[in-house]
Amino acid sequence: MSSLFLIGLTISFLLTPGWFSNFPSRASATMPPQTQTAEFRAFWVDAFNPGFKTPQEVTKLIADAQRANANAIVAQVRRRGDAFYTSAIEPRTLDPNVPPGFDPLQDLIDKAHAAGIEVHAWMVTLPVVSGTKLPAGHVWQQHGPSAPGSDNWAMLTYGGEAQGYLDPGHPDAVDYTVSVYLDLLKRYDVDGVQLDYVRYGGPTWGYNPTSIARFNQQTGRSGKPAPTDPAWMQWRRDQVTNLVRKLYVESLAIKPRVKITAATIAWGDGPKNDAGWYQTQPYKEVLQDWRAWLEEGIVDMAMPMTYQREYKRSQKLAYDNWIEYAKDHQYNRQIAIGPGNYLNYIEDTLDQIRRAEQPSAKGNHVAGTVLYSYASSNVYTNVELRSGGTGDLPRQPWKYVPQSNDLFYTALSQPSQYVDAATGKTYETQPVWATAAAVPDMPWKSRPTTGAIAGNLQQCARTCDGASLTLQSIDAAGKVRQLRADGKGWFGAIELSPGTYQLKVDGSQIQQTVNVVAGEVAKINFGAS
Repeated sequence: MSSLFLIGLTISFLLTPGWFSNFPSRASATMPPQTQTAEFRAFWVDAFNPGFKTPQEVTKLIADAQRANANAIVAQVRRRGDAFYTSAIEPRTLDPNVPPGFDPLQDLIDKAHAAGIEVHAWMVTLPVVSGTKLPAGHVWQQHGPSAPGSDNWAMLTYGGEAQGYLDPGHPDAVDYTVSVYLDLLKRYDVDGVQLDYVRYGGPTWGYNPTSIARFNQQTGRSGKPAPTDPAWMQWRRDQVTNLVRKLYVESLAIKPRVKITAATIAWGDGPKNDAGWYQTQPYKEVLQDWRAWLEEGIVDMAMPMTYQREYKRSQKLAYDNWIEYAKDHQYNRQIAIGPGNYLNYIEDTLDQIRRAEQPSAKGNHVAGTVLYSYASSNVYTNVELRSGGTGDLPRQPWKYVPQSNDLFYTALSQPSQYVDAATGKTYETQPVWATAAAVPDMPWKSRPTTGAIAGNLQQCARTCDGASLTLQSIDAAGKVRQLRADGKGWFGAIELSPGTYQLKVDGSQIQQTVNVVAGEVAKINFGAS
């Protein structure tokens, strides 16, 4: 899709902060070869299955993580606009398996930290509806597709259908979503928060009336853009990126050491080179340019969901292409590979982890692996297979064997063997996490050498939506950064060298001097005329 990318490049440049050509880029794609002294080892623990909903489940989860030599847990605390924690904004989950008065996230934090294990709060970002029963005070009740005018925040398809997503092209939906994350950050001592489903549902999604009106206002267009319109595709990518940037910068101002991660799409075949990125499904289909997030630095770690079946040759090759590309495209941030162990036999998942841990041909390592999922650790605990659809598995007949979860947790850290439920054959395995490991350091978090700015434009002559600003270093001649405000007039930038800058609203006389301090976010609020 490189031709579409080039057509939409102008809009991408305007909507995404970037350096002028006389200022070198933040980091090259390929980092120097590294020595692996620490490794991120985690489980994704979803909230649709048992895992951390009761004190007993949390205790077992911690014990299982310790048995596996894992050092992090990524727990789904926002499933669909509900809270498995105490929120000031969203309603408590209706899940009947959570005891009244029990705070799953707090109990998990207490027990995990006591065991030296990190906790990342996994939050589904844009989908907010699952099923028909919604708790009182749910966002969809007030801002779903039946809400009038701009109160409608729903992401619509080209045909006008709503499928439970909020639209990142609607400024109020973005601010609401970011506020949910920041509220959790303020309340809980988490090590990280994770964006999941921070994307469109597909190339025909994103037709909220407010989004279309904003696109037309910024481009001088009218009518309803076609799903494949290159400018419209790029504009939607930029809306997702704007949300990620806003969360990253505002979280820095609240808890600068908390890690912002994203579960990212890795469907289909992985790119074999830089140009191949623009042909990938995340970029072309769901409009999620997560490589650009790493390059700008607005996520600390990407966790590509490499859910490929090892026993299918084409998927095994796709997995290998994704992990090779990931190792060489971290841009001084981090990537943890996310194998779909629920789709694989135990020994096949171990092989995928082993290959993820190996250096690329250029000598680069990823930060580690995160496994989906804790509840369904292999094909014999994949609950989706209980309703059928097991015909393509090479070993038949398939059986549900819940105790194989425990076999998998042990196999991660110890030489093991198991008897296959379908064939009766004994498989011997070697561990991938034989000894404990520390979580890799993020020096830009632990020892920051750059700062950030964030602010809001007010009283703009026409509209603050999309207003452009120029940030120029006073201390170092020639360093210029071009910014553009989002739908609420908010703007932000990171990775700024300490010093004094002049910030000017383009097309006006409004300007302000800003002092950037390493490890801090300088807040700016001023009007534009």
